[in-house]
Amino acid sequence: AAFLLEELIPGGQDAFVKFIHNTDCDPLLDPGEDGYNTALFLAFTQHVQYEKTGGLAYISDYQGVTELLTDPQILTHPSVSEGEDIFGDGNIEDVVSQFTKKHVCNYYCEWSG
Repeated sequence: AAFLLEELIPGGQDAFVKFIHNTDCDPLLDPGEDGYNTALFLAFTQHVQYEKTGGLAYISDYQGVTELLTDPQILTHPSVSEGEDIFGDGNIEDVVSQFTKKHVCNYYCEWSG
């Protein structure tokens, strides 16, 4: 038998937040909501990953609590997989193709140059 265990998320279900979904690169939270600043920072990390990979990949589907994120999804440009399903059903390739049109730079992006 095999078992897969995950770390207990502090705060339980009430503390769990979906920061960014894998179908969109914008934060799901609104300004003023708990976790909004974290969501902005995670959107910035996507921007860096997108730029550093030459527009080929970034991580999305950020969820969890501020000190523990779980179940991220790698998203790749269609040219990376060449028709193969390399990162599962959550790898929505069209989202990567639309990144420059959909991503809204925030103050973390602007601060980094």
